[in-house]
Amino acid sequence: MLAVVTIVMASCTSDIEETTATTGKSNVQLVVGEFPAFGDSQTRAIGTPDEGKTSWAEGDELLLEMTSKTLGTKYAAFKYNGSSWELASGELSYKEDEVPTFPHVYYAPNYKWEAGKLVLKEGKAAGTDEYIEGKANITPNGQAITVEFSKATRNYSRLRIATMPNKPITVTIDRYTPAGSSDMKWDQKYALTSDEKGNAYLYGTFVPYSRVDVKYGEAPLATHKFSQATVNAKSYALDATVISANSAEEIKSAIEQEVANSKTAIRLNLASDAGANEFKTIREAFKNVKDATIDLTLIGCKEIPADGLKELNALKSIFLPDVTKIGMNALFRCVYLEEICAPNVSTIDERAFAGFIMLEKVTLGELTDVRGEANSGGGIFDDDNWTPYIDLYLPKNQEVMKGEFDENSNQYIWKPTGEKYFATPDYDNGIFLGYQFNSVKSWE
Repeated sequence: MLAVVTIVMASCTSDIEETTATTGKSNVQLVVGEFPAFGDSQTRAIGTPDEGKTSWAEGDELLLEMTSKTLGTKYAAFKYNGSSWELASGELSYKEDEVPTFPHVYYAPNYKWEAGKLVLKEGKAAGTDEYIEGKANITPNGQAITVEFSKATRNYSRLRIATMPNKPITVTIDRYTPAGSSDMKWDQKYALTSDEKGNAYLYGTFVPYSRVDVKYGEAPLATHKFSQATVNAKSYALDATVISANSAEEIKSAIEQEVANSKTAIRLNLASDAGANEFKTIREAFKNVKDATIDLTLIGCKEIPADGLKELNALKSIFLPDVTKIGMNALFRCVYLEEICAPNVSTIDERAFAGFIMLEKVTLGELTDVRGEANSGGGIFDDDNWTPYIDLYLPKNQEVMKGEFDENSNQYIWKPTGEKYFATPDYDNGIFLGYQFNSVKSWE
């Protein structure tokens, strides 16, 4: 009769304080060395170098494969509970008088064992975490399995995206091979959430002309094209930072500093309730900009108040990913503005977009409340036939808007009718809110 050791639990702490679990006729321990911290060799470094993960954390898993002559190949996953490693799934069995081998041991959080192969867990994407192969051995007395990553080689690099803390971002990469994969991806899209330090990570290989685009909603935060291939086991940093400014003083200082540094793409993270005082400060700060055009992104704020950004000739484009309301004359006479992107706006007051001569593209959210001048019935754009030069982008669920005079507010108000706009002749003819556009398209 065979004497078999079956590991049903094995444990140790990250500093190799061993805890023993009795299994079969022997005590078997899983002894795990220190976490293999990423060799931090920053390229395009931002601020203090970031080491990323440096030690084992609760919930970490190790995936082991064991082979013995008598019992064949077994697979198991061990999970770290904060102080010890416990068998989470599978089993590792071998005959007591045999010395099993460990062909593979992985730290690969996105993967699991399935029919003897590593497959992605549900909802996980290759390249969003590490994929490291270490080494495992059984001690001569058969009492412990030792796992170590000190000589592990990462055949990929790390891209650290420095942005806002605890925010969702979208990263699109062209020509990229994720860690754990051998297939190059084209136009691969990742939905990531930054950590409390404002960092999000991708792991993989970038080649010459690999392009990375980072967005918050529809607002662009960074674009970079690699001029040469990345080096394995090195860390690269991409600047997608956004300046947080709440008070008028902070806003003024931030804009002046960015302008002094010759920045033409300015990204500000404002308080959700930023109002007239904060926007007055923005106007005043930009009035000092000479001989430059600015791409402005305002994150966090929910409303652009009346007159909020009017007459800012420095603006070339404006992105308002969190704004739900744009007030009267909010962007009035920003004459050189070429693009407006407000994908979550639902309420727009009269003449918010009036006084333009360069506007080419407008992206709006699902409109439910549009207001115009009481006497003329005018709306949010000029009435001088400039809209035929504008490409308008609306969400696919936008409804037809019907306007009528409202005596209570003394305004002309458009409200949704329940009829889907993209199924009407007005859509075919490029007409919306009574305006003729160059084109009307869905941005979703």
